[in-house]
Amino acid sequence: MRQVFAKRFWGFDPQRWPIISFGLAASRDSLIRSSRAGDVIAFVGTQQEPTALGDRGRFLGLAEIGRLPIDSLDVLDTTTLQPESFASDGKFKWPKALPMLRAWKFPDRPKVTEVIKAQLSYGATVRAVLLDADDRAAVLELPREEVDVPDLELIRRHRALADALSSSGPTKGPAPSSWSGEVSRNMSGAAVTYALRFGRRNIWKIGHAQDVAARLAEVNKHVPHETLGESWTAVLTQRWKTQMAAYDMEQRVLALLNDKRTQGERVVCTASELQAAWVDAMIPGQLPAR
Repeated sequence: MRQVFAKRFWGFDPQRWPIISFGLAASRDSLIRSSRAGDVIAFVGTQQEPTALGDRGRFLGLAEIGRLPIDSLDVLDTTTLQPESFASDGKFKWPKALPMLRAWKFPDRPKVTEVIKAQLSYGATVRAVLLDADDRAAVLELPREEVDVPDLELIRRHRALADALSSSGPTKGPAPSSWSGEVSRNMSGAAVTYALRFGRRNIWKIGHAQDVAARLAEVNKHVPHETLGESWTAVLTQRWKTQMAAYDMEQRVLALLNDKRTQGERVVCTASELQAAWVDAMIPGQLPAR
């Protein structure tokens, strides 16, 4: 189910400001950890200048959340920024951001208190807050119109990546089992636990297979290489005497990285975090196949 977050902003202008911006990296990264592919954030006008009078305290629009971090000034046209966007020391006030993948405006711009049960908390001034089920439904029922996001290479790449990685949500994956039919398979056959990396990003896919090369080719069939210029590669493998042993290690790795999981068997973490979990998942006394 699509989650809806909300945050206060000075306005909503996807053409000029196609990002979800934050003053602190920690506030941005909190949204990355809390969100899933396809989630959206509602833009709410602040109650003071420079927010336009007619926008203050109102729902202005929605944006689909890109979940890979960027720097705001890599996207914004600095020649159009107003003086109030900079602190007294000359630093930009919202240097950290996530890209808008798609955007919709609310033509009626209703007041927050006309839509959800209460005003947003003070925390929504600096970070995105998750709306509960009732408020989520109320926001998604508002009339809205899609608006264009600039056709920038960075945004195209992030949108293609989000579309390529979207799925129904975290799962444990199917456990191997013996079966027979026109083709037979026996779960006692040797298999490999693997970790795949997407390009040079800290996005990993954990799984098991008897033929890692074939599995890798299958996974990459669903990635738009022409647009992204990136694909999955195998970075860690461990061979086991049985498919069940390989599956068990897969599940141990995922359990150790549970708070880093995003979709399916994917995790977002550093290489060192993955390697630490990989080592810990090698249970003492359970020898791998030679």
